[in-house]
Amino acid sequence: MRKFFKFEFIFIYSFLLIFVITNIYINKFSEQYFISDGYKHSSLYQEDAISYFKVTDRISNDITEGKKIYNSGGPYSFSFLHPRIIYFFNNFFNSNQEIINSTKLKIELRNYKFFLYFQIIFFYLSTFFLNRSLLKIFDKNLSNTICIVILINPIIFQWHMSFYTESIFLSFLILLMCFLFRSKSWVNFLFIGLYLGIMYSQRTIALLYPIVIFIYIIFLNQNLKEKIIKLFSLTMGMSLILFLIGFYNYNRAGVFYFTPMQSKTDIRTYLEADVLGYSKKISKEDAQEELKNYNLNLINTYSYDLQKERDKIEFLNKVQKNSFKTLISNKAITFKIIIKNYLHTMLLNPVQVFFEAKYQNWIDYKKSDDHKLWLMVRIIITPIFFIMVGLGLIFSINKVKFKYNIFLFLSIIYFTSISCWLPNTRYFVPSVLFMSIYFSVFLHHITLLFKKNKLSQSIKK
Repeated sequence: MRKFFKFEFIFIYSFLLIFVITNIYINKFSEQYFISDGYKHSSLYQEDAISYFKVTDRISNDITEGKKIYNSGGPYSFSFLHPRIIYFFNNFFNSNQEIINSTKLKIELRNYKFFLYFQIIFFYLSTFFLNRSLLKIFDKNLSNTICIVILINPIIFQWHMSFYTESIFLSFLILLMCFLFRSKSWVNFLFIGLYLGIMYSQRTIALLYPIVIFIYIIFLNQNLKEKIIKLFSLTMGMSLILFLIGFYNYNRAGVFYFTPMQSKTDIRTYLEADVLGYSKKISKEDAQEELKNYNLNLINTYSYDLQKERDKIEFLNKVQKNSFKTLISNKAITFKIIIKNYLHTMLLNPVQVFFEAKYQNWIDYKKSDDHKLWLMVRIIITPIFFIMVGLGLIFSINKVKFKYNIFLFLSIIYFTSISCWLPNTRYFVPSVLFMSIYFSVFLHHITLLFKKNKLSQSIKK
């Protein structure tokens, strides 16, 4: 009986379970439809997914017209890699059948369930590889506990059932840990630099993540020369990927840039209107109207043609500069709003994907009984999780080598600080991945104490 509780069996159980859950989820919502901009689509397709589908279709059309894959796809607006992953999926399973049908006013990615299956398989293979890697540096029971917690954590596994970038990015993060913990030579760190560039192309929050790896390298037990070579190799590797993205844009549109357009408008979208509204004591709608007028003045003053990519980038740079100016001019208000956003984003949400499929917009969900119930659940589980993670961090001092602890702790700090100011709980998920490791350390420590206490009681008897 005990063998059924070994890691390998739990791994298989959970793998089968997530497939069952995914199919239940698909069957429940596959015939529920929403209307977005006049197009009918399954409620399984989130707003971001439709944006990715648009890029995928454009890549398909460009290639049909004779362009190469390296100069197709249109402006670099958000994730570079994810729409291209969907493109290759659509090419393999559907022979590049059009996803957004303008004639039927319908959005449909055929055989989409296999894309979700692919995400699950990729994540499980990554976690299995992580288990093999952790066995070389951690206790076997601790290694198994870490991977089991990562696999069954609903805050994490729900993203395998979505078309967001999260699932693949989490798998990338898990593989990064495997590569990093095994790396010894400068060649390994050159590869990690290239790999970080690929991670950045999936989600731009990885842009400054090399800073965490730099600090990890500093704490390696090696001489200064070896550390400098590794730092240089890492930098060169990631810089090469950034250069290739920039060159792709230059080859396609005649302008070199490697940060997506969306990153230049995030502050405007999520912060500036709120800050402006509070500072001027006007409604958010009036603040948005004022910002809209500012944009129009910019366009008229500089005669920008936003259909031209170079003009659009210059325009967005000025918009971003003005957004920073607004925040800096209202530091106290900005600080209050950011803290509020952090508290919202860090409230654990194990059902976000499910209710995004059930309700078309946030307002409908917020008014529902589902929101009231799950808000209470989230308020209860969040402090419990944080307390266990905090205790796990303390226990890890005697269980985990300092260099690994530095990497894990700084990874939590990095992803929390770089993205959680955006008021969306999915941006906290990368931090939850690393926090799950400390949560596992806590569970492992408590299990050892329980076994020790049970053994001492049996001896007394």
